[in-house]
Amino acid sequence: MRYDLTMNEGPVYVAVLMVHEQPFATKELAEAVAAQWDADHPEELAAVASLRAEGLDHVADRKATRVEEWPADKWDRQGPGGRKAVWSRMPDRRIVHQALMAYSPDGSISHEFQSAAPVWEFQTDSYTTKDAEWRVERRPGPDGLTEAWVRGCSEEAVAEAYVRARQEALRVCGVGQ
Repeated sequence: MRYDLTMNEGPVYVAVLMVHEQPFATKELAEAVAAQWDADHPEELAAVASLRAEGLDHVADRKATRVEEWPADKWDRQGPGGRKAVWSRMPDRRIVHQALMAYSPDGSISHEFQSAAPVWEFQTDSYTTKDAEWRVERRPGPDGLTEAWVRGCSEEAVAEAYVRARQEALRVCGVGQ
């Protein structure tokens, strides 16, 4: 449930998480999300520390996870989604298994990627509550790649969907017909 600030003109606490700015109704929520984000992304913490060691504090400060206090009207004017985007509860966080396979027109694998990582509800491109879901899409252009994309919360269901997505991608490529 998002928070409606129409009755509350108090500040918005913005958790700045690399490329994500997530607004919260309370400082405690924003700090809890920021702390979990840092725990989930130790490589980002190491990169910020490395920047500081190189004397690039001004760059490290922009990349570091932090919580900022914004006036509600500023978030309303400048924040994505305005007041309706403010969280009044802890967003859901799940381990999401993902795979992307791209096939050339002859059915050979152009590139492949697999991961399992924590994903927050506000990361709408990666977040899911489903055991598994998949899609296949042929990309236009001279390479004519066919992409098979799979994601889900169940490692076993994602593995099964991976097989189905691969079969469909090869069918779209015209391999074996």
